[in-house]
Amino acid sequence: MAAHPTPQRLTDTEARLAERYVGVLDLVSRCAQAVERGDCFYLCDKATALEVGAGRLAEAAGTAYAAWYADRHVVRAHLVRAVVAHQGGHYLAGRLLHPDQPDQWDLERGGAR
Repeated sequence: MAAHPTPQRLTDTEARLAERYVGVLDLVSRCAQAVERGDCFYLCDKATALEVGAGRLAEAAGTAYAAWYADRHVVRAHLVRAVVAHQGGHYLAGRLLHPDQPDQWDLERGGAR
């Protein structure tokens, strides 16, 4: 069972969900780069990794849904979105899909303001 959230820290469920989603954004960006360069080998490699990453995201999303269904306060979507916007901003897909910067995330303290 996931720990109850605190203002300073993501739960394990929230962190895993954000991490797995950002990983998918990274791989989608790498696939786009391969297409842009016409590099079919790199595309094949990253598309295969994307398949695995998407499966891991699906598992994390299922865990997050089960935790949210049991206790609506366990998964704080606004914090997950903020982490994704911050960490995903390093990747083209992240910048395109999540252009807004986190407004309630204090990265120095590792949690909400």
